[in-house]
Amino acid sequence: MKKTQLIRHWFIRTGAGALALLATTTGSALAQEACLLEPLPLRQRVAAASLIVEARVAATRSLDEGAHIVTLNELEVFKVFRGSFSSGQNLTLRTAGGTVALRREDVTNSPQLTVGQQGVFLLEPEPGQAGSYRLYAGPQGLISYDLRLATAAEPFGHYASITEELYPALEAQTGQAFRPVRTNAPLQARLNQAARPGAAPQISGLNPATITAGTGSVLTITGTGFGTTQGSGTVGFRNGNNGGQSFVSPLASDYVSWSDTEIKVRVPSATVGNAGPAGSGAVLVTNGTSESALSVDNLTVDYALSNVSYQADANSPLNAYRVALVGTDQQGGYTLHYNQRFAANTAAKAAFERALLTWRNGVGANRKVAAATTAINVENRQDNVNVVSFDDVNELPAGVLGVTYSYYTGCFSGGTINWVLSGTDYIYDEERNWQFTTADPTGSQIDFESVVLHEQGHGIQLGHIIKPGAVMHYAIGPNTKNRVLSAGSDVAGGNAEINYSLTASNCAQGAYSRLAPVPLPVTLVGFGAEVMAGGVQLRWRTSTELESRFFAVEATDNPAATAWTELTQVPAAGTTTTPRSYAFLDDRPLTTLRYYRLRQQDLDGTVHYSGVLTATPAVGTQVVAYPNPFTTDIQVVLPAAATATLRLLDLTGRSVYAQAVPAAQTFLTLTPPELRPGVYVLEWQSAGQVQRTRLVKR
Repeated sequence: MKKTQLIRHWFIRTGAGALALLATTTGSALAQEACLLEPLPLRQRVAAASLIVEARVAATRSLDEGAHIVTLNELEVFKVFRGSFSSGQNLTLRTAGGTVALRREDVTNSPQLTVGQQGVFLLEPEPGQAGSYRLYAGPQGLISYDLRLATAAEPFGHYASITEELYPALEAQTGQAFRPVRTNAPLQARLNQAARPGAAPQISGLNPATITAGTGSVLTITGTGFGTTQGSGTVGFRNGNNGGQSFVSPLASDYVSWSDTEIKVRVPSATVGNAGPAGSGAVLVTNGTSESALSVDNLTVDYALSNVSYQADANSPLNAYRVALVGTDQQGGYTLHYNQRFAANTAAKAAFERALLTWRNGVGANRKVAAATTAINVENRQDNVNVVSFDDVNELPAGVLGVTYSYYTGCFSGGTINWVLSGTDYIYDEERNWQFTTADPTGSQIDFESVVLHEQGHGIQLGHIIKPGAVMHYAIGPNTKNRVLSAGSDVAGGNAEINYSLTASNCAQGAYSRLAPVPLPVTLVGFGAEVMAGGVQLRWRTSTELESRFFAVEATDNPAATAWTELTQVPAAGTTTTPRSYAFLDDRPLTTLRYYRLRQQDLDGTVHYSGVLTATPAVGTQVVAYPNPFTTDIQVVLPAAATATLRLLDLTGRSVYAQAVPAAQTFLTLTPPELRPGVYVLEWQSAGQVQRTRLVKR
């Protein structure tokens, strides 16, 4: 069977066939998560925006305004959904960040636009800039179009049809029909295009199945019907910035080769329109005749490293470049300075420093906090001072909890351009219901340590991924916490960035160096878990202990979404230089992946945590799936079999996702397309045997 899901534009328009493959919910379950964004419903955004237009980016120009680099985007307007606009004119939209000569500034949660990009823009006047506009609610003020599929997407929602879903949704909120200004020729041509069944591509394989983005790694896509030449063909990856609600495409320079049966392409971090890094999920191939196919197999992207996209001149290609960390403080790293108002919040400081320590112990990230605070405010960041601050009143867009500014400098060496991170600033919305302490957030609280840990990851030059439980997962919501680095993603990505920085050209900024982990009062020389018939046997050893009172064994099935549970307390040795061994049997049945850690407490009450380890259910005769409820990924432990098929069924018995299981494979990760919250059945079939287990989608 061809490993392909066929998509044609008429499916998108009429809602038939493959529409379900692209449809995603815009309900409350999905609207609880996004990277440092508070979800704002369309109703609220439409009411607050003074001008709402469908438009195309006709031109862009970046300016160095001293404190910041900004980009002026000229919008060619096709339709007006709300507000006053004079026909024949273009609009000017200001966005944060951009490139001027060999200086670049990137701002998380600030869309970077490219010429030709289309969408619906929800605008408000730019304060202090007469005649200019900015996006209302930052990235939530842009509903981007994908003309390959005639679909649209925003951070918290997907519209499977521009004309039949998005337009009616906007008109229902404005209470009026849109006013046409000029014909949107590219969109109209896409809608009028007839399907060509004979020209449709088929995808049979993705190799490798697990890969990284922004590192130059090459993905090979095999199949048929791709076209003998690329022409206008593209490869689409799930967008890591929004959990895969839209597709992102590599830069033209990232396509290695293209034939009718095979495509080789570098998995990108810098994509067309700076729309977001490639994330995990199905891969979309669109050939030169605009026929598209979606792979059945999912690609897993473990981590994404931030890249700088740069074009030397109009005759040069737009290329993606890796970024090196450098020792700007002449101590091998970066020294951060608290703004005085931030420093006055001792709980916020403590949370920020716990996050710094986590990255230091996890990957050796060399970032320190200066003893002296600074009076530099959040409006003046091009000052060679790395500032940590709260925002001024109304500085951050509506719905944005925080941003990281990354400043880059380029230099030429032997005819090759190199880019380094010259500095970072971190800014957070002060007027939020934050949980600053080590306690779990409750109610509508947002965990500050989780947020700053994620943003510090952006400072290390890690991009978003689609991997629940990882710190760099694109989503974090209220009443949840994520203070533990994922070994396969966060730690692996951080190590990859630092290892690259240790050998890359540093543009005379100073050599970067690693920091050693901070030693704990107790020297832990071993901590392991063994799955046994009677449960999970935990053992740990110490070589020395200093005023140690006890060890608490803690466990959870999902460190990103649930609290850690204390299972037991084991008395410690106090102060000793004699090696000691400890053990505890968790006799609960192991039916899902389980996480363990040690909480060690000193005699004076000081608490320290070990690293996190996992225990995986042993392969048996029954299908085991977790977490349950699930949000995105499903981990499945399978009986050994020659070959098998997994299907996810809704309550009507309709298959919404299917995946073949190779012979003898007993563990895999499923990443279904976006599903509506509810009850589903996971069905396993092999050689006439059938097993089913019930799952709940949150």
